[in-house]
Amino acid sequence: MTRRARIVCLWLLLGLGAGQALAASPAVRTAGIARKSDKLVVSVGLQDLFGPRDVERLLSGFSTRVLIRVALLRDEGGEPIAQSMRLAEIVYDLWDEKLRVRLSTGKPGASEMQVVATPKAAVDLATSLVAFPLVEIGRLEPGASYHLSLRADLNPISEELVSNMRRWLSHPSGRGRSGSGDSFFGSFVSVFVNPRVDDSERLLQVVSQSFVPPSGATP
Repeated sequence: MTRRARIVCLWLLLGLGAGQALAASPAVRTAGIARKSDKLVVSVGLQDLFGPRDVERLLSGFSTRVLIRVALLRDEGGEPIAQSMRLAEIVYDLWDEKLRVRLSTGKPGASEMQVVATPKAAVDLATSLVAFPLVEIGRLEPGASYHLSLRADLNPISEELVSNMRRWLSHPSGRGRSGSGDSFFGSFVSVFVNPRVDDSERLLQVVSQSFVPPSGATP
C-alpha cells in the first residue's frame, strides 16, 4: 500500500469513528421522579457540564449561564408529551466575594436569587434540578412507561438560541409543540437528536431511566 493510500484509509477510519461517536446514544442518568400535588416533578444533577477551567472562571466577575432543557417522552416513541427549561445565571460579586445565582423558568414568581460562598456550590445550584415541575399528572397515561431527554448548554452563544431563550422566558408554555413558547425548542430532532455543537461553549445530553408515573401524591 502506498503512503498516499495509507493516509486516505486513515482519514476514512477517523471519519467513521467520528460518525459513530455522533450517532452514539446519550448516556443514561438516573433521575428522581416523584409526584407533588398534581405535578410530575424531576430531580437530577448535571454537574459534569462544567470542566475545571469553567469552575475557575466563575471567580472572574463575568456572567456564566447554564440552560437546561427537559423533554418527557413515551418509551414507545413519538413527539414529546411536555417540554420545559430553566436558565441559571452566575455572577461573582467582587466586593462581597460571594457568587449570586439567579434561577429562571419564565413562570410568574418562579425566578429566584441565591447567594453562595464557593464556585462548587454555584455549579451545584446551576446544574441541578430539584423537584422541578414538568407536567400535570393528569396528562399522562396510567401504567405507561416514559423517560426524559435532558440537554444542558454552558454559555449559549448562538444568536438564534439566545433570542428564542428570551422569548421562552417571556411566554413559556411547556405543552408539547403547541403554544407560543414552544418555538424555543424547535423540533425535538434538532434540539435533542441532532444538536448544533456551536450553540454553546459546551453541551451535555443524557436520558433518564424508564419509569412509570407515580400514582401516590405527596404534599
